[in-house]
Amino acid sequence: MKALRDLAASFSYFSIFPAPYAENDGGPSTGAVAWVPLVGLAIGALSGLGAYGVARLTHAPVAAAITAWVLSIALSGAIHVDGFLDCCDGLFAMVSPQRRLEIMRDPHHGSYAIVGMAIISVLWVYALANIPAWALPYAVAAAAFAARLGAVAMRPSARLPIAVWVVFFLIATAIGRNYAPALGAGFVAMWLLPAAVLFFARRRLDGTLNGDCYGAAIVVSEIALLMISAVSTSLGPGLLR
Repeated sequence: MKALRDLAASFSYFSIFPAPYAENDGGPSTGAVAWVPLVGLAIGALSGLGAYGVARLTHAPVAAAITAWVLSIALSGAIHVDGFLDCCDGLFAMVSPQRRLEIMRDPHHGSYAIVGMAIISVLWVYALANIPAWALPYAVAAAAFAARLGAVAMRPSARLPIAVWVVFFLIATAIGRNYAPALGAGFVAMWLLPAAVLFFARRRLDGTLNGDCYGAAIVVSEIALLMISAVSTSLGPGLLR
């Protein structure tokens, strides 16, 4: 029962999906955070399916890409993107670590956040536009899941449920069976990129990490994984095909 409550709380806090038994007034619990990868899987699958539907209707890759991009942000409640934007404003400011933390807690966004959003939006849509329509549900779901898994696994108190690792094994097996280079590149994006983002944040914040830092790690990793999917589907038999 506790696992179900944690899963419901994770959906409630990290997405716009309504979920019962969710108490997140004080922020997500450690148990709720552990289920974030499955929340990402649901968000990614729905976003990819929506994009696939638009692609079939319009035959316009850019329209499908924009659909997946908008849904990925909207269905998550923009929580990870907001963390990325807060990090842009705080981590790049030439002030003390304490002042950086204050900037990151400010709900308003500054010029660094605007520039950061412009950059990731272009990269995000570009990657999605270069993924074939048939692959969008798989690629977006896998990227959303893996990016969250990599970031959450780096939390000091992380204890991921067995169900999360089972899903990870199934996705990795499916990708590796058809296109091993994509699996290798995906591992790099999934583990090394979040580690690099969190290392940079820790240095800039004098050893402190908060939820915004993990959100930034998720966004960076997810876009990189989508780029890898775009390349793999154009050069080889394709992701999960």
